[in-house]
Amino acid sequence: MDITSNFQLYHWIFSNASTARAILASSDTPALSLNDIIALSSDPTATTAAFNFVSQRLGLGSAQGAEPLRSALAATYTAQKSKIDASNVIIANGTSGANHIIYRSLLQSNDHVIVQYPTYGPLIEEPLHIGCDLSFWRLRAERNWELDLDELKRLIKPGVTRMLILNNPNNPTGTHLPTAFQREIVELAKQYDLIVHCDEIFRPLFHNADTAYLTSISNGANGTNASDTVSDTASAKDIPTSLIEHADTIGYDKLIVTSSLSKCYGLSGVRIGWILTRDKEILAKMMHYRLFSMQSASVIDELIATEVLGPRCRPAILQKHLSIARTNLDLIQRFVDEHREQCEWVRPTAASTAFVKFKDAATGHPVDDVQFGKELMERKGLLISPASMCFSFDEGMGKKGEEWREEFKGRVRFHFTTRTEIVQLGLKLLGEFLDEEKIKTGVQKL
Repeated sequence: MDITSNFQLYHWIFSNASTARAILASSDTPALSLNDIIALSSDPTATTAAFNFVSQRLGLGSAQGAEPLRSALAATYTAQKSKIDASNVIIANGTSGANHIIYRSLLQSNDHVIVQYPTYGPLIEEPLHIGCDLSFWRLRAERNWELDLDELKRLIKPGVTRMLILNNPNNPTGTHLPTAFQREIVELAKQYDLIVHCDEIFRPLFHNADTAYLTSISNGANGTNASDTVSDTASAKDIPTSLIEHADTIGYDKLIVTSSLSKCYGLSGVRIGWILTRDKEILAKMMHYRLFSMQSASVIDELIATEVLGPRCRPAILQKHLSIARTNLDLIQRFVDEHREQCEWVRPTAASTAFVKFKDAATGHPVDDVQFGKELMERKGLLISPASMCFSFDEGMGKKGEEWREEFKGRVRFHFTTRTEIVQLGLKLLGEFLDEEKIKTGVQKL
């Protein structure tokens, strides 16, 4: 497999972004400056001091990542459940770099891997590039994008399956796996000795999270064990835990989670990602590959990340971005309600994207989403991500692949954690386009 020919999502966005009037094809939160972070900090003086790098020597950093950063990260997970500390954390170059380290360290050609589907492209493409044999555990539209545990049981090849790859919260659907369902997955993985990797880049962007929860998951970075508060607050709000937090309660350490500052924090340019695992053998393999592939993260980026992930800054940043998500979701909900004959969705519960289905107003059949996306861009300058182009991995699957592509027909990924004025403009342009389509089909008269 030629990996450079894939990742159609990025090719689509980058080839059209420069001429778009409104971009709703991405998945991040609005980019922050250091001044923005200082303004959000509960102690701006201390944060300003933390961002004073002029005396920092710019040599290679730690082979595993700076200890203060790893400690700050470990503290954002509920310690009593996960038993995670700085020694269980590896710093990487963003989540993509973290995932790359995992797959290159632990997978080989012909390994059987099960991947949640649909998902972010590289979670499929890199194992394929390695030569793995992939099976897809499908999120199904008719189940409101929920997974079926019995289907996972049927996909597992006892003694053969090497890894299960999850993306929670999920890109592109904006849905998430509840805590109890995660536990069932981990128990099944333990039964069959599977490594479970969960890309949690959109955690904790859960739309029902409140200030108390966001504060509780950040207090530990001050050296305080806030795990009881985290558990109580999350349980009351039905906010799922991280997958790693099942390791101790189930007694299974072959769990790996990854994340970064890119999506929830609005800091894609600060190239800090991380890997967490309690399994010492897995950790050692990944450390070996990290030394081979990157040696050190940027020491400046590590200093920024340490402050951002601490209790002064983290709650306010997350609250800001959750507020944007909620406001924009309500705008999109109203739009869908007003255009029910032409679009439908499962309202997201987490993350930053929705999977919206568009229909022909005359027939009710799904539109050709690729053609829809191209015409929307050409006529209105609105850039969205067509599902069949950007999230369908059905090559070489014959009739089954055709059926899967048909399920994606009419769907687009719609970004809602960008600035509200961009969402408002995008919905205006989309409304104009849909009205024009109704006139073309004769459903609506001039």
